[in-house]
Amino acid sequence: MATVALIVAVLALIIAFLAVRRAGMLQERVERATSAVHELRSVLNETNAKLDARLNDLRLNLRRQAGEMIFTPKMTIAEAMDVHPRVSEVLASFHLGGCSNCAVSDVDTIEGACQTYGIDQTSLMTALNGLIGGGSGGSAGPIKLPSVKVGY
Repeated sequence: MATVALIVAVLALIIAFLAVRRAGMLQERVERATSAVHELRSVLNETNAKLDARLNDLRLNLRRQAGEMIFTPKMTIAEAMDVHPRVSEVLASFHLGGCSNCAVSDVDTIEGACQTYGIDQTSLMTALNGLIGGGSGGSAGPIKLPSVKVGY
């Protein structure tokens, strides 16, 4: 009886050893697959960002060719900032986002910021759309920005 118990115990140890070994190999495979998924996700995110930027450029060019205004009052400040690199300069010239007293949120619309801070919306829209007037997406010529005084 002791011999049978010993044989069963040895067989159980062998089976446990093989199970642990198999689990280790499966763990390695899972780790490699996880690493590959993370790498693919990173490449996919990078590709999506490039595609989004290209799509925005194409939309901008289509609107420009159609003679439409590029900036609209319903556009958020963040969206406007994505259109042209000099938007922050235009906003600062209207005292939007230039100091702690007139900090404007990225989720505010241009229209809302104008109403909140008493900015002439038509002048701001003209200045913003003047950025695009040069015809090439990122290189607008010098801009004459209206001098607007805002009371604090």
